[in-house]
Amino acid sequence: MKSAIGIMGGTFNPFHNGHLQLALQAYRQFELSKVLVMPSGTPAHKSTKELIAASHRCQMVSGAIADYPYLELSLLEVERKGNTYTSDTLKALHRQNPDLKIYFIIGADSLFDLPKWHEPEYVMQHCILLAANRDVHAKAELAEQKRMLEKNYGAEIAFLKTPDMPYSSTDIRKKLQAGESVDGMLPKTVERYIREHHLYQ
Repeated sequence: MKSAIGIMGGTFNPFHNGHLQLALQAYRQFELSKVLVMPSGTPAHKSTKELIAASHRCQMVSGAIADYPYLELSLLEVERKGNTYTSDTLKALHRQNPDLKIYFIIGADSLFDLPKWHEPEYVMQHCILLAANRDVHAKAELAEQKRMLEKNYGAEIAFLKTPDMPYSSTDIRKKLQAGESVDGMLPKTVERYIREHHLYQ
């Protein structure tokens, strides 16, 4: 039987409670052996202007998931030189373990961008995509996009029951910069790390 793992990538700038709940939901809903929480190095599709050092982002993830043995920090992308591409990550993991069954967690809005990703055919044929919808798109619109990707790319897509996440990393950075409360948005270890290292000021 293939070992099934989840991957949750992102800049995690900073890692917040919504990220944590998403990883836990994927682990439970799809009965995964573990979820790799994988901070990105140099994301190909995002501005890096406000991106803090990978060492800080990794430390925040490490502290946030310390109490969950089935969540594991992966340095695969931060240690790779050049732009971060999902296809390269999947290739590296399959080289390590050809029998690995990978569930790749994405935001449902990414379903509409997938054809523009680097090597989209490879990505969609070498993992099961778990799409988390934050009420950005109507269910009918998502179902139609899912059908198109399955038909044109042979993709396998499932929807993740998404926990309520009424804030983003961008919202949190703005609040921190303004000196406003972020109570309940960040794991305590992450909030403490940010204060101690004077991040996002």
